[in-house]
Amino acid sequence: MKKNNKRSFCIIGLGRFGQTLAVNLAKTGHQVLAIDIDENVINVIADTVTNAVAGDPTNETVLHAAGVTDYDCAIVATAENINDSVLTTILLKEMGIKQVVARAGSEQHERVLEKIGADMVVYPERDMGEKLVHILDRNNVLEYIEFSDTHSIVEVAVPAEWVGKSLIELNVRRNYGVTVLAVGNENGMTNISPDPARKFVVTDTVALLGENKAIDKITE
Repeated sequence: MKKNNKRSFCIIGLGRFGQTLAVNLAKTGHQVLAIDIDENVINVIADTVTNAVAGDPTNETVLHAAGVTDYDCAIVATAENINDSVLTTILLKEMGIKQVVARAGSEQHERVLEKIGADMVVYPERDMGEKLVHILDRNNVLEYIEFSDTHSIVEVAVPAEWVGKSLIELNVRRNYGVTVLAVGNENGMTNISPDPARKFVVTDTVALLGENKAIDKITE
């Protein structure tokens, strides 16, 4: 029998961040309950998610009536009003939600959310900024995809020390700790099964999968 990996999420606060989460989780087949105090926002998203409720999420009666305890994960997606964010997070924890994720708007806010028991705190403005710095700080990084917390996929200009050598000679996986997924040439053609005996030229690009530490050593 095929395992069902779909989960159910309650998104509280439908600003840009919350709406993006709710819409994309719903599109991927997850059950999504959306809650916001603004009825107009709820009306916009109602046809996209499983259920949408207009009400004050700092009111425990509203949360119970919406059925938040039936969902696997609750995400407090608004960070503009710290008091509301903290109160909603506390209520969700007290109601026994399996996983409570809260968005922080500052490092101080993040520390408060951690102290009151949020299972996960996200700080998207800072985290995305750090990722952008990681990309911009390396001139030869053409594309960056976070594969997991510890691994990434990057497309880079071929390292200078690789030019004139083949994959066989370099033994990339053993010597560099990464896997070459594809090789691109100056004509924009990408080969996902590169000839291991072909020698790299200066105009090549390579797509690498590996631990972030190993990729950093290659791209620094």
